[in-house]
Amino acid sequence: MLKNNHSIWQQLGLAAAIVLIVVLFAVFVDLEAVVRELRAAEPGYLLAASALLVAGMIVYAVRWRLLLGNKPALLYTFHASNVGHAGNIIIPGRAGEPVRIVVMGRSQAVSMTEATSSFVVERLFEQVMRLLVLGTAVIYGVGVEVTTATIVGGVGLVLLAFAAIAWLVGNQETALARGPALLARLPRVTQVGARTFLANLLANLAHVSAPRRLVLVLLWSLLSWSCFWGFLYLTLLSLGEAFAPDVRPALSLAVLALSPPSAPTQPGLFHVSIVAPLAAVGFDAEALTAYAIILHILEMVWMIGLALWGVLQMGLSLQVLLQRKDSKPSGVN
Repeated sequence: MLKNNHSIWQQLGLAAAIVLIVVLFAVFVDLEAVVRELRAAEPGYLLAASALLVAGMIVYAVRWRLLLGNKPALLYTFHASNVGHAGNIIIPGRAGEPVRIVVMGRSQAVSMTEATSSFVVERLFEQVMRLLVLGTAVIYGVGVEVTTATIVGGVGLVLLAFAAIAWLVGNQETALARGPALLARLPRVTQVGARTFLANLLANLAHVSAPRRLVLVLLWSLLSWSCFWGFLYLTLLSLGEAFAPDVRPALSLAVLALSPPSAPTQPGLFHVSIVAPLAAVGFDAEALTAYAIILHILEMVWMIGLALWGVLQMGLSLQVLLQRKDSKPSGVN
């Protein structure tokens, strides 16, 4: 009961934050100028941008399927990832991530543990791509100041995560001998269940961590993010002269690092994550707001639309999608 109340208050807090963001935009941003920018957007660029967005989502699903050992069908993986994206847009708190794990876990091809471990590795590669794109944006002169400590810290965390995976794969016996007892200290986790969960996790990590597979995952990541950058850049071109041609590459790269389509979020939060930091370094707030609005409309239309198609194709019900609240690893009482 307390947990449910905490979840309700958390979602109410996020909803209040979104309302506050919308109010602040209405007060501090020239909405008439934003509307003028939106009306001037060129449909041809938006259509091409949409094609690249969908292409990036397909490649994103290919990469996830690779992390799952190519076991699930590509179309099922595509549907599951789209359901997750739509969940992140509609429900506060990035609820789409556990939803897509549950949806993938329902397949006969992979277990819930395999879906979870693949998600962990996938998020790691997403952070690698964020760092790469942010560094490229800084080189292009986006105006965002990145300190040496920030770069070293970010790279260090990524290397530490890869080192942890490598250690677990290379020391599976030690991990299985000590890990279950440590995990069993967590509430509602048994030692037997923890051992089963950890064994499955290690087996999946060993499969993913093979050098050839890691290279393939990196290549698919680069292709996916290239499509997403094309989506952002073409959408920027649709605004005509709102931004000078020489700043467009850096600006679109900065937006990709701040809010990539592979990590969508709710209205308001999405817009402030783009407008606030980039307006602070000198970009026009009204033009940025128009840009963010168009980007989010396109993401919502395609991600929610494709998610609805997936829900219908997979025969999912609301009860199954809400199962994320009750889903837990084997061995949890």
